[in-house]
Amino acid sequence: MRALICGTIGIAIVGTLTAVSTSAHEHATGVVKERMDAMESMAKAMKAITRRIRDNRDAERVKADARSIHALAGTMTSLFPPKSNQHPSEARGSIWQDWSDFEAKAKSLAAESEKLANTEARDAKSLAAQARAVSQACGQCHEKYRLKQ
Repeated sequence: MRALICGTIGIAIVGTLTAVSTSAHEHATGVVKERMDAMESMAKAMKAITRRIRDNRDAERVKADARSIHALAGTMTSLFPPKSNQHPSEARGSIWQDWSDFEAKAKSLAAESEKLANTEARDAKSLAAQARAVSQACGQCHEKYRLKQ
């Protein structure tokens, strides 16, 4: 019974988070929607990478997810034209005030995700370390340039 209740609560929480995320994207348009979709795609790829490494399964598929993140990271700066932080954007205005740092962080994400795509899938330790480096590259940018939810 306890497992059923916990499972039901877990499903409700995931459903609520999905609804909140979906509703924010529903009101987004243009480049703001495009970048929100790109960020969501990268987050899903990162979650899949983490799950595969944790479960020690499908390690070869990590490469495809890392390539996906790399491709999106390469377009990152084009998704942030000036004055594109209107609601429901979660971008802080400081992106454009410190553009060179933002560009450097986007390049770091591209470089780290490329390294992950090129990491030997059978080397679980290296794969995990490089996945952490990609996650840290994401986090450094979010910490400085994303509004807290």
